[in-house]
Amino acid sequence: MRALFLAALLSFTLVAGELVIAGGAGYKRPITELLELFVKESGVRVNPIFGNMQQIKQQLDHTDKVALFFGDEAFITRLGVKYEEVVELGKGKLVLVFAKEKEGTVKTLFDKKIATIAMPDPKRAIYGNAANTFLTPHLDALKEKLVVVQTVPQVSSYLLSGDVDAGFLNETDYLGIAQKVGNRVVIEESLYAPIRIIAVVLEGKQSPETDLFVAFLKSQEARHILTKHGL
Repeated sequence: MRALFLAALLSFTLVAGELVIAGGAGYKRPITELLELFVKESGVRVNPIFGNMQQIKQQLDHTDKVALFFGDEAFITRLGVKYEEVVELGKGKLVLVFAKEKEGTVKTLFDKKIATIAMPDPKRAIYGNAANTFLTPHLDALKEKLVVVQTVPQVSSYLLSGDVDAGFLNETDYLGIAQKVGNRVVIEESLYAPIRIIAVVLEGKQSPETDLFVAFLKSQEARHILTKHGL
């Protein structure tokens, strides 16, 4: 795959345009690291946009500049996003994370010592939907504790500040804050819909820049970054 990227780079025009990329906020860390290496190796200017899936869809509806979209395949399909090429990036994992000094398990959520549990909005974020599916049998018992926010990074921020006792987010964002929070519990994947993370080239947006970036995403360097971030 490295040879593929180098071949694409050698054939790439010296005058590169800007590449606008949109991605789910829960994957800001790996996408940012990917883009830093891509820009360094290719010289292509990249403008990233992050948000929950609904926010990204609104961006797509109001601008024709976005060329690539990172997100969950099922959510991308549900939003009706049309694309011409797809690259598989990995599987997303839902985790329950406790704030610093708040160790526990799923059963701990029912204890009085856990007063607040953050989760992304189920209607707007992949992991909010996954958390909601997982919690469905227990929503009546836990609904008074739930704090619904827009994105995964907001859950992480609340955990770091101690504003909530626990929260649902993805493994990728957890790895970025692991040293500053309590333990995490990986939720059994059979208890929520599969989360398949992909990058797509939007319909009508193929170009030398997108071809180069797709080749980069298939390289060993890109795969190493994705694996490091839990994908």
